[in-house]
Amino acid sequence: MNTHDDRPTLDRLPLERAALELLRGARPSKKVAALAGLGEAPALERALTRRWGVTAGELGRLGRSGHYRFTYGGRFHVEETLRYLGRDGENLAEQVTDGVYRRFFPVGERQVAIALTLTRNGCEVDTDPAMTAENKLALHHCLRRFLGLEQPLAGFSRAMKAHPVMGPLVRAFPGVRVPQVPSLWEALCWAVIGQQINLAFAYRLRNRFIALGNGGEIPGGEERDPKGNGEILPFPEPEAILDIPDPAWRPAQFSRQKADYLRGLARTFAEGALSEKHLAGLPDEEAHGALTAIRGLGPWSAAYGLLRALGRVDALPVGDAGLRSALRHHFRLEKMPDAREQEALMEPIRPYRGLGTYYLWKSLGALRQE
Repeated sequence: MNTHDDRPTLDRLPLERAALELLRGARPSKKVAALAGLGEAPALERALTRRWGVTAGELGRLGRSGHYRFTYGGRFHVEETLRYLGRDGENLAEQVTDGVYRRFFPVGERQVAIALTLTRNGCEVDTDPAMTAENKLALHHCLRRFLGLEQPLAGFSRAMKAHPVMGPLVRAFPGVRVPQVPSLWEALCWAVIGQQINLAFAYRLRNRFIALGNGGEIPGGEERDPKGNGEILPFPEPEAILDIPDPAWRPAQFSRQKADYLRGLARTFAEGALSEKHLAGLPDEEAHGALTAIRGLGPWSAAYGLLRALGRVDALPVGDAGLRSALRHHFRLEKMPDAREQEALMEPIRPYRGLGTYYLWKSLGALRQE
């Protein structure tokens, strides 16, 4: 079953055409509503709010100023989302300060600085007012995916209501969604960086990767803040990684194999052999197979990329240490479940196995506090 969400494109959804007119300064009117196949302006307002959590007035505000607000359109756990986004306080590419999340997002052919203020009533966005209307609308879709607002949380909650393990977890973590990574490229880089090392060291390696991709150096393996002025850095593009000289990887403590995997992944993206657009049209199993065909990406890395970047909520990261630990605890197993046992235990959770995995990961944090 293919459970990925159908991402909107400018050439096939009438509502997009109406939204673009609003971003360009048009007032809500019968004429604009007609572009969306709707008869009157109030119907357009309802459609925008229901589907994208944004009003016509807020789209106009975004078009004029680069600042606007949208609502979540369902239960959303603000505190847990901010905790997760700020879990690595030293991250060079993203920061959470006083409830405001900052990072660069890839929009069109460039990286755009964004500040998100998450409140219980909605998300306030500050971005570059000079972007085109098309890029502003693309950014809005990106932000909604990033916060997990396109995930079928209501359906998951209903389906898991009577499940002996997932039912209590859904009730314990209301409104929790799987935070997304802005691009498949970034998600797969993180998957490769984190292979076979502990989380603390993975965080350090990720920072060094970001620094090297932004022209920084890590002499002798020593930590250095390449920002200097405290500003965030964009996550490096594949071409920037290919430009890193071979001698720079070793002082940054990347093994030869890990560096080769990352360079190979960068080459695959830079040459267009892999793209989100291509994978978006494939069923889950085919997309998983396309990723595992790439050197350095095993089943876990592929499932992680599908879940965290493409929102494939049924992607199951078999072999994940946290998943195995949580399953052993909740199902009172004598030993860690092997791959076949993990798949069997998660089978009743289809088509939400990836979403269920995230709730199981969450439960580990609760267990550690007991």
